[in-house]
Amino acid sequence: MQDRRHATNNIGQRVKALRKKLGITQLECAKRMGFVRNYISLVENGRKPAHHFMRELERLENGSPDIEHKPAVTTSIIPLLSWTQAGTKEAWEQVQDHAGTTGFNVADPKAVAVEIRGDSMAPQFPQDTIAIVYPSSTAKSGDLVVARLNDGTVLFKRLHVDGEHYTFISLNPIYPPVTVEKSRIERMLPVGGTFQNHL
Repeated sequence: MQDRRHATNNIGQRVKALRKKLGITQLECAKRMGFVRNYISLVENGRKPAHHFMRELERLENGSPDIEHKPAVTTSIIPLLSWTQAGTKEAWEQVQDHAGTTGFNVADPKAVAVEIRGDSMAPQFPQDTIAIVYPSSTAKSGDLVVARLNDGTVLFKRLHVDGEHYTFISLNPIYPPVTVEKSRIERMLPVGGTFQNHL
């Protein structure tokens, strides 16, 4: 545990050192990497960064030109649903009643964040992962999805489409795939991004 915390602190030091070398603020660093300023601050203070943060950090360290983020991708404060809320129909229909908010670069103005529970997608997506779902997009085979079945069950899985059936695949091998008829799906949204909520 100590080694993991030390490694995370080293990443924060890397970000600080890079900002100093480039002579940029947290805000400017955030813009170049496609994150919100608060996220840069959290990483510098010891939060474990998301995988795509590390890719952007390496790109910036290697002197690669800034990625020109598409105009449709904007940093937004979006509603955060708890896993329990995600299991209720009302939460998706009245997203104003949410557990909190989070900041993230999104390509969907209707984006919603869901705090994941369980270890079925571990180790890549451990418990407390935040999944950003895109209501304006349609999930396709191969996507990570958050799905709500008509019995209130919520799944965060990799989707496989096979005719009139959906198969939901876990990354953790102890959990077998779950296959259901399409008629059992009340809502299914593709995941546009994830990040870790806790160290």
